[in-house]
Amino acid sequence: MINKLKIVKITKCVLSALWWAALVLLAMLLVNIIGAKMRGEVPRVFGYSIMNIVSGSMEEKIPAGSYILIESVDPADVKVDDIICFYSDDPSIKGYPNTHRVVADPIVNSDGSFEFVTRGDANLKNDDYTAKGDRLIGRYVRTLDGFGSFVSWLTGKGMIFVMIALFALTVGMSAYTVVVKAKADSGESVGKDEDSDSNEFQDK
Repeated sequence: MINKLKIVKITKCVLSALWWAALVLLAMLLVNIIGAKMRGEVPRVFGYSIMNIVSGSMEEKIPAGSYILIESVDPADVKVDDIICFYSDDPSIKGYPNTHRVVADPIVNSDGSFEFVTRGDANLKNDDYTAKGDRLIGRYVRTLDGFGSFVSWLTGKGMIFVMIALFALTVGMSAYTVVVKAKADSGESVGKDEDSDSNEFQDK
């Protein structure tokens, strides 16, 4: 009985810890994403970002509408042929993220800062404005095939499903905690009764 009671208590503690850890992690991710959006920046989680490519300037490598994974990178580590994402200085899209390929050796200024000559794979000429190292968002890792469909689902009926699932999971965890606690209390009560009976027998 005692071993069973310990297992129940350990299981309860582990599940409760995992549940609260997941909630804290989710809250941290939401704060990070919301904070980045408020600052007009691309959200970054553990050094990675997900970008939606809206133009066809990088076709055929990256079709318009694709979602891509971007990794944080030091400007000094960027080299020719890398695809980088950066906040553009082009007046037509100034301040917005742009994703193009580095087509020349990085420019190192006297103050140690970096600039990159870039061009979209589908474009006929280089970009009119260089990408600045201090405006670098990250380097292209891969295209996330199927992620667009997931986003469409999530922003549609999927969001309702997620909310219902989270609510059901919260209720389920609460109910499970109550049941486990009740069993634990019952086990302790039985153990005390057995000890009491044993003591009475010995007294007699």
